[in-house]
Amino acid sequence: MILPSFLGLVPHRLPTPAQLQSRSSVRNFDRRPCGPSGFHDRKRSAMTDIKYATRLNSFALGKGKKYPSGEDSVIDLIAIAGSVKGLTTLELNYPEHFETDSVEDIKAALEKAELDVRGIQLRWPAPQFANGGFTNPDPAVREAAVGMVKEAISLCREFGADHVLLWPAHDGYEYPLQMDYMKSWGWMVESLRTVADVDQDIRISIEYKPAEPRGRTILNTTGAVMNLIKDCDRPNLGVTLDFGHLLMARENPSQSAAMCLRDQKLFGLQLNDSHGVADDGLVVASIHFAETLELVYYLLREGYQGTYYFDTDPVRENPVAECEMNIERMGTIIEKARELVQEHPDLPSGDALHSSSVLWSKAVGV
Repeated sequence: MILPSFLGLVPHRLPTPAQLQSRSSVRNFDRRPCGPSGFHDRKRSAMTDIKYATRLNSFALGKGKKYPSGEDSVIDLIAIAGSVKGLTTLELNYPEHFETDSVEDIKAALEKAELDVRGIQLRWPAPQFANGGFTNPDPAVREAAVGMVKEAISLCREFGADHVLLWPAHDGYEYPLQMDYMKSWGWMVESLRTVADVDQDIRISIEYKPAEPRGRTILNTTGAVMNLIKDCDRPNLGVTLDFGHLLMARENPSQSAAMCLRDQKLFGLQLNDSHGVADDGLVVASIHFAETLELVYYLLREGYQGTYYFDTDPVRENPVAECEMNIERMGTIIEKARELVQEHPDLPSGDALHSSSVLWSKAVGV
């Protein structure tokens, strides 16, 4: 796979099974400078305050594979992730990533790969939760959904992390009169209050998606999630925004982020790109460069301190090269956004042509 030269990236290939058995071979795999000036060192970018994280399952995708394929264990995927220049952090899925490997083995693999864990992402599995977790009409299922969050919180503590992300993928409906919206909302508030009270030091964030796998979801906009958080009235409840999900909902990512930042409720960020119809999971800023730059402008101006997490799907691409492209692009965008914040802290002034001219000049360097 040959990568565009203007991005300063070099061709990559995935480590072989034999290479994965040796720490040194994984560590030195394609260990050439990333970018014309060697922008990334061994693990950290020149911007040492930035943490880059990614979706572990991405490393099992290339060549059309889907995870789990039976070919790569969680330990293998962590080793591959450790070969990515500039990657510092992973977020692990519960229960998926803990079904075959012990916590001790995963910790050892993370240490060997020189990666840390900043959060646990909870995925309620079907068929048990196919009709909803927190909004399931069956109180026993709702109790089980709450129980899984408590387990994820405990696991989060074990890794020294402080963030549990909830994606209520199955809390939705397809037909009129299928879901009792008012009862379901009340059940969700009750459940979230319960899990938030388990440990006030653990931040719990909600990632919304307007559809998929359900026809519609009860949390289908940023405004809906923010309204839910206000109803719950818990300081450790917040939002994780996914760029592609925002596009699916026909939202402007920057406006959605600003809404959350205003109330100090933006706990997490998942970066990718798409054509806006489906959850494509494309490389960052490959379609919506201006929107991505605007988003990072607001993140930096308002003091966002969270992880920059890549939720992409390199189904046909080399996943190591794809992840490094995400990191390289975000490094460039963050640099340009920082310059914008310093030079134009009040840029959104209502003058569309002026703002567009400044953004264009910063983007193309003229």
